[in-house]
Amino acid sequence: MGLEHLIFPSGDLGCNTVLLWCDRTREGILLDPGGEPDEILAILADQGVALRAIALTHAHPDNLLAVPSLREETVCDVLLHKGDRQLWEEMDVLCKEFGFPVPDLGDVDEWLEEGIPLRFGKESISVLHLPGHSPGHCGFLVPSLHLALIGDACFASGAGRTDLPLGDAHAQDATLDRLSALPPDWTLLPGHGPSMSSAAIAKARTRTSTGL
Repeated sequence: MGLEHLIFPSGDLGCNTVLLWCDRTREGILLDPGGEPDEILAILADQGVALRAIALTHAHPDNLLAVPSLREETVCDVLLHKGDRQLWEEMDVLCKEFGFPVPDLGDVDEWLEEGIPLRFGKESISVLHLPGHSPGHCGFLVPSLHLALIGDACFASGAGRTDLPLGDAHAQDATLDRLSALPPDWTLLPGHGPSMSSAAIAKARTRTSTGL
């Protein structure tokens, strides 16, 4: 008994969406719902999970387009790091540049902060501020699963881009150093594509991903 999870792709770019829940209370959180809200709602119903919050690694459209529908159907909170506030408020700019529909996001309910655990039911996970791909980019650490959810900071194919609005290559270098220091037996799950280990960061950081 304890923490349960599911990992599945959502949205046009196959965002790695993660559902985590407490199997004692059935309260859960959802990370980066990139799209397909009806399918996500079906997963929630099938697992009997009451969604407390949606937590976003960062405010880029490919990992949040399901937020409005899910928020309306579940009355959950939306959590984001304050560093991405400008991106959240100017979402239409990125959406139009990359051909995404512009979502009606509303306001962020809570600001994520490193050092303040994200709690659901009797479980919690840690927030890790990983700026570079965006100013407020975050990861989430799940020690009981030896799992780090690292968003678009790095992929098996290369480091996350820093040439998008408010990206910062210097901050990204520091973020990759932090990820490299994670325990070698942990699984690192990027925002897209296959999982990796911290040992793979050294090779991945020599290349830059071409995705959003």
